[in-house]
Amino acid sequence: MGQKTAYVLDFDGTVTAIDISTELASRFGDRKYKQVEQAYRRKRIGMKKWLAKVSSFLPADLDYLIRLSLKLAVLRPGFMEFLNFVRSCSHEVYIASDGLGFYIEPVLEKFGCLEFIDGIFKNEMLAGRENLEIVITNAHHRCQFCGNCKASQVVKLKQEGYRVIYVGDGMNDRFGASWADQVFARDRLAGFFQKSNISFNPWVDFFDIVSSAGSEAVLDISSPFCNPEGAGLLEVSEDYL
Repeated sequence: MGQKTAYVLDFDGTVTAIDISTELASRFGDRKYKQVEQAYRRKRIGMKKWLAKVSSFLPADLDYLIRLSLKLAVLRPGFMEFLNFVRSCSHEVYIASDGLGFYIEPVLEKFGCLEFIDGIFKNEMLAGRENLEIVITNAHHRCQFCGNCKASQVVKLKQEGYRVIYVGDGMNDRFGASWADQVFARDRLAGFFQKSNISFNPWVDFFDIVSSAGSEAVLDISSPFCNPEGAGLLEVSEDYL
């Protein structure tokens, strides 16, 4: 029997065609959200602080927010075919999200995909009196940059004997992706890997991932961008905290 294979997928902008967390934050946060997003893109804050600020913009009505999320959600083309392919190969699929998290299971269930997912690593939300509160359950014990430590999840799967293929689109995916065996990258993640001269597999939709099975470029990186078994984010400045 060959080595076990696990696909680790980002959710927003990867499984879904749009980033639902960003869409909700923009709708309810408006100008305040733009300031937070600008601070994040300028690397003045990390994802953990982004989540804390953005969750405070949302109304304390999870049922309403889930209904809205379901209306917004569109799966990236080929996702169901990808899941069927993975199951036919006896591989596994995990979701690793550093977004708001509460809509992931409802969206997957709506499209009949939830039963194909072997594990979901995400942030949780609680309804407060006036707004939502983020509950981060998968953070690194020291690093203050990410909420959900995707790198830790990739490393754990590799320690369990899996060949890990990471699929993502955003800058925050670079941490988990840099520990994988192979990477499928698009959008900002692809741009970052290309600029850093790191090998990756470009993709547009999940049909590309299925058609590339068995011929993926192997990740060649001398130093990952974080150390999930150590201090976390490497060379972090105080501005990130």
